[in-house]
Amino acid sequence: MIRRLAGVLWALAQTLPDPERDPDLGPFCTYLRQRYGRHPLALCPKEWEEGLLDLIAEAIAEGWDRYGAPSAARDPEGEGFIASFEGPWEPFTVRAQSKREAYREARKAWVRRLLG
Repeated sequence: MIRRLAGVLWALAQTLPDPERDPDLGPFCTYLRQRYGRHPLALCPKEWEEGLLDLIAEAIAEGWDRYGAPSAARDPEGEGFIASFEGPWEPFTVRAQSKREAYREARKAWVRRLLG
């Protein structure tokens, strides 16, 4: 999935005279320039893929350090389980029949917030 997305971004950048000036693609292109020390258009699709993977991994690791990961436990108010996290933004809570399901839904919401 990331390989395809990076390939689409790389192909889009090839159509732009200066992708670093593009309001949407520019910040990622600047990140790539800083990471590799070359203009983003001089990079191959594999380098775009690696850069995108590293950027995503950095955002998740930073969020984990800053906010901690979601946690799950038995719901004290009834049957099932509850999972929650404190940030980013307002606290989040989800209830589900299984601990795995509650934790999975909380993790998905947490990663979406970190990457959003």
